[in-house]
Amino acid sequence: MLYYSNKPESLGQLGTLGRQVVGGEDDGARIRVKFLRPYCVAYLDQTLLAHNKGSRSGRRVSSEYPEVNQYLRQTGFEFVTEGAKTSRAFPQRDIISVVRFSGKALDVQRVLVSWLDISVKPFLPRLTAKLWKQMVENLWEIAHNALFHGESEFGVSACGQFYPQMGYLEVAFYDAGYGIPSRVRGARVIDGTKPDSSCIEWAVQKGNSTNPLPQTGGLGLHLLQEFLKINGGTIQIVSGDGCFGQCGNDPPSICTLRNSIQGTLVNLRIIYDDSLYRLKGEAL
Repeated sequence: MLYYSNKPESLGQLGTLGRQVVGGEDDGARIRVKFLRPYCVAYLDQTLLAHNKGSRSGRRVSSEYPEVNQYLRQTGFEFVTEGAKTSRAFPQRDIISVVRFSGKALDVQRVLVSWLDISVKPFLPRLTAKLWKQMVENLWEIAHNALFHGESEFGVSACGQFYPQMGYLEVAFYDAGYGIPSRVRGARVIDGTKPDSSCIEWAVQKGNSTNPLPQTGGLGLHLLQEFLKINGGTIQIVSGDGCFGQCGNDPPSICTLRNSIQGTLVNLRIIYDDSLYRLKGEAL
């Protein structure tokens, strides 16, 4: 695959991309693609961090296409081969650099909120302060679930990009932890023979949780899903070989991908428009 999109066919190739960059015995690998998206960067960051056992040295990657190397460098991706040929093809102002969240919950929350306020919010449509606060809490729940339910050794990587000509923002979160299907089957809350996609579908439902302690449950996506329905944006969740997706007000869809990934990927596409979004009943 030379071009990564947000279609299931592309998401299903992440496992192949991961095997491609960590395979072989030398310290470098070529990724033979012409176009990467933020979710690819977040995925590669965690994949190489795990392969290098937490070290910023070790296995590195490059592309035969200078634009891809330039894009990786501008996202702040650490594992680009030194001396890889680059091209000034991407405007820095439209790229949201890759960031990692790990450590204690309070520390992660501070870093996440700061990153969202400074790096992500400028590319969003207009939101009231109350709605933005609620969306930040939803996004924090995504990161929290990845960190403390996925138990990923190297935390969560996130990355984003605004596509001005297309009129949308994409933001992705990825952890290489246990993954949703493993947690759901381990809790025995659904039939263990159900596919990975059904496990994800169960997990996104408000009130569902594998945590035995009282809580709101679900992946913290309820308000975010409601916003994206109105906004016309998209949410996609990939874990194992399962894929859950919802675009705008369309019914959710689930499918089984041809390849699986370790852990969980959450990919968001938010449409940039002139609307002012607010909570229901909130006065202007």
